[in-house]
Amino acid sequence: MRRERRIDVLLATSVTVGVLGQWLVTSYVVMDGIHVASPLMDLPGWAPATWLLQTLPVFFFASGYAHEQSSSAPRLRTMLTFLLAWTAGAAVLSVNGFSLVTIGEFLGPALQPLWFLVPYLLLTAIAPWLRRAVLRYGWTTALVPAVCVALVDFVRFTWPSPGWLGYVNAVSAWAVPFLLGLAWRQGRVNGAWLLGAGGILTGALVALGDYPTGMMDVPGAPMSNVAPPTAALLAFGCAQCGLAALAGDRLGRRAAGSRLTAVISDAAFPLYLWHLTALALISLVTLRLGPIAGLTSPPTGVAWLALRLAWMPVCAMALIGLLVLARPPRPRRRLPAAATCDALEE
Repeated sequence: MRRERRIDVLLATSVTVGVLGQWLVTSYVVMDGIHVASPLMDLPGWAPATWLLQTLPVFFFASGYAHEQSSSAPRLRTMLTFLLAWTAGAAVLSVNGFSLVTIGEFLGPALQPLWFLVPYLLLTAIAPWLRRAVLRYGWTTALVPAVCVALVDFVRFTWPSPGWLGYVNAVSAWAVPFLLGLAWRQGRVNGAWLLGAGGILTGALVALGDYPTGMMDVPGAPMSNVAPPTAALLAFGCAQCGLAALAGDRLGRRAAGSRLTAVISDAAFPLYLWHLTALALISLVTLRLGPIAGLTSPPTGVAWLALRLAWMPVCAMALIGLLVLARPPRPRRRLPAAATCDALEE
């Protein structure tokens, strides 16, 4: 199937910004043990910056558009490899004297991508049925999961509710941009309208609905828009999808762009799955050195953010190494018997 440059650009941009954003706001702090912290706890005024770093709605939006171009089987194998690797890693840490609490601190952020990628696998698995629904009802199909998100938020914020109720939104909130991506493929999405309506609703919910301003998870915060997803994140995601549609329409339906963009687009799933594992690995390797500025020191102040940026290339190299190690071996091509005999004779 012919590649489209705009989808490669959207997927590559969303996963790259998302990975860099998570590396910037997540830290394994080595001080009186190990605990996970975020500079956003010390710099709450920077919470609006997360609106630029939270790009998962675009990831689901572009994936909805491109769902026919790839199979879910390789992604499922990648996830199984990831889970087996962390199972073995947790066992190794336990044998080497790490407490269950410390192992849990490492596992928490590292496994966080599963909250997004498991719903993603589910949505891609049922994409043929979703596509038929969108063909019949257009973009209004996305209203069904959107109403579900609104109802769940209304119930859990109005009456005492079990903690698991919010995680119903873990599927329905991400189904909305995925369905909008399917509708965009059919030319049935108005990017300008989606951007405007989503932006206004996001501002209203944050200003009047007591939702957090930040659009990324902050360890220790009393409430998150991400874990579990809220109506504010959904509205923000719709606005972001509208912006992506406008940008994609400007790119046009042309052949794939740069080779790097295509490579990142193809590797978007494993990149997001393994990126926090790369940060955990670097923090683990340097654990005996004590707090390291910008890496495992307490994330306080703008200076820490600047130092963390300097660690980004190291994180990127660690991530590339993990992807190479986790890549399934390519099957060897077997020569026909006649060709094998000819090769031996030569």
